[in-house]
Amino acid sequence: MTLGRREAAFALAVVLASLGATLLVLRLVRASESTSPVRPREPLHFADASERCASCHPRQSAEWRRSVMAHAVDSPLFQALELLIEEQVGRSARCPEGAGVLRRRDAGRDCRDATSGISVTGSGGEGWCVNCHAPGQNLGGVLPGWDALAPGPDNRPLGALLGVAGRDGIGCTFCHQVSGPVRVGAAARGEYAGNPTWTSLTTGALFSARVGSVEERLGIANSGYRLDPGVLLAGTLAAGELVAGGAHARPTEEASRYLGSSAFCGSCHDVRLFGTDVLGRARGDHFKRLRNGYSEWRDYAAQRQARGLVAPGCQDCHLSTYPGVWTGERFEPREPGDLPLGYAATAQGGEREVHPHYFTGVEVPLAPGFATALAGESELDAFGLPLGARARRELLLRASVRLALGPVERRGGGVEIPVTVENVGAGHRVPGGFSQERELWVELTVTDAQGRVLYEAGHVSGPEADLADKRFVEVNVEGAGVDGAGRPLGLFGADVADGPDAPAWEPPPEAGGTRFRGHGVVSFQNGFLRCVRCVGALTSDGRCEALPGQERLRSDRYADGDYDPDTGACGSNLRGRQALFETYFPVGALDASRGVLKAPDAIIDTRSLAPDRPVTYVYALPLRGRELHVTARLLFRAFPPYLLRAFAAYEAARAVRGARPGGPLVTPAALERLDIVELARAEARGG
Repeated sequence: MTLGRREAAFALAVVLASLGATLLVLRLVRASESTSPVRPREPLHFADASERCASCHPRQSAEWRRSVMAHAVDSPLFQALELLIEEQVGRSARCPEGAGVLRRRDAGRDCRDATSGISVTGSGGEGWCVNCHAPGQNLGGVLPGWDALAPGPDNRPLGALLGVAGRDGIGCTFCHQVSGPVRVGAAARGEYAGNPTWTSLTTGALFSARVGSVEERLGIANSGYRLDPGVLLAGTLAAGELVAGGAHARPTEEASRYLGSSAFCGSCHDVRLFGTDVLGRARGDHFKRLRNGYSEWRDYAAQRQARGLVAPGCQDCHLSTYPGVWTGERFEPREPGDLPLGYAATAQGGEREVHPHYFTGVEVPLAPGFATALAGESELDAFGLPLGARARRELLLRASVRLALGPVERRGGGVEIPVTVENVGAGHRVPGGFSQERELWVELTVTDAQGRVLYEAGHVSGPEADLADKRFVEVNVEGAGVDGAGRPLGLFGADVADGPDAPAWEPPPEAGGTRFRGHGVVSFQNGFLRCVRCVGALTSDGRCEALPGQERLRSDRYADGDYDPDTGACGSNLRGRQALFETYFPVGALDASRGVLKAPDAIIDTRSLAPDRPVTYVYALPLRGRELHVTARLLFRAFPPYLLRAFAAYEAARAVRGARPGGPLVTPAALERLDIVELARAEARGG
């Protein structure tokens, strides 16, 4: 008789459990024969941790290797973005290859502000990126300082600097050696504190990236965890303090509670960037909220609790069987927090509730080391969860949103088509994470009785094609020299023009609200803003209109305003949101020929969908035909193609200049890993 995959997996688990039980008995017998305390093995070293952990935890290791967490360092897009920031922010005639604003500062090799004399190197937070993408790897100053004066091997990509040790990304040796959040006042005592502050280049003042006593106490944002190898490995332990088999200590109750809390995820999934947000300063923030996963979850939890409902935590959705499993050909929904029965380790004799370690999210790793075949696996594991990253992603995304079309009705000489989208299954906004670079949009098609297309928006020809709301006329990633102050010109900037699907919604969705009217693409992607002043025609109601010759590009009527990173003030001849211009790169210039390369001055985080809050876009279209057929599809893409193309061009240019001895980090091949996922579909007739 031939065993099926699930039966074979179960048989293997029984054999491993029996073997583990035998080994456990032998170890306990030996321990009972000695009156001396039992020492655990040598501490886990980051370089070989995944292999050593896999010997006792093969299931967890195999699941983790299929996750984005395992590729947090060798992601080519992450490494390229980190290097772009180091190489271009603070770039000057004295520091032509960049200031290393987020790398470690070494006296004598750092880049200093020409006016204040304060070091730009490290001022945004030393190790700000690596402390979350390779947590624990840089403790003790493993990474060399950035050499702003004589660029060399110390300025290589993070993956090359961390070597073999960095390949684990966010792995076993991090999560299971964390004892809790950083202690309040850790930095003052010389303890590890993550990156709780950034330094003003004008005054040298330190600004906090953690708000209030709760965030301080819980270690929220910018790697606010407390890594303590003693949780598992240090010291001499008695047999009763060891796990079965004696490989390591039993975690403390405090460490276990923290590991299962949303605050643990919040130590890295809230990301605060140096500089004061022009919009966020009204909240008292002296930073920019780049990622808000934990903050959004806390808002969601508070709303649920006010209604007498339980708020699932991060692990309940991303480390469980939610939203469901397959049993044969049948899909069975599962609630957040549902855990399967399995073996925690090969040395454990009985089954118990265990956490799947796929860390299912919304992207397929771009790292070349992640085989594309792994993403497309169609088989199920022993729990009924898909092995393939794409299949798990689609289940999670489709469970998070609802799409509906209202009645198609005549209004005057046209029709109105309400499209409603609601976040019904995520404990944070959708899209979440790096939401300024996640695309979630509605593809709308209106046809007549004969099937002729009368109107469409949101259509793309393929996964590698940009949405038609805008056109990238020119992208400049090499620059055009420096200005009189030694600042780079036009580096990593784009000339952008309106496309046929340019959004025209009232009120503007980025200002918040739940009901809008107009036409164009419906997009829930957040964005980046820049303080500007009007060099076009300033109208009496405070808008900036194009003068003759300024109609082609969105930026033609603007020039950079006077942004103060300490206060978040935007000096401009425009007021409010009129003084903020949207750009499309995480770091960049105003356009392809003007402006200093820098981080955004403000961040849009209000276009995305808040939990349990339906949002309706009413299409008002001048269509006269009757018997209209409307089809709407809600689509998702992890990264916009224009972002990958820009980084591929930047990396190619850096390689030509000799700054990438190992070759470009991002290449056009990254576009081949983009997928468009259909989350929901709705149809309506009327008119």
